[in-house]
Amino acid sequence: MERSLSMGTRLLNGFLSVMVLLLILVLGAVVVCLLLAALGVF
Repeated sequence: MERSLSMGTRLLNGFLSVMVLLLILVLGAVVVCLLLAALGVF
């Protein structure tokens, strides 16, 4: 039971860390696009 619990916890932690990285990437892309739009690139 403890082994499956630790495995599930590691899986959940990995999934959450991937979601946080994707969120940061999306926010960074939005900021870059806004800066380019403000500079008149688009």
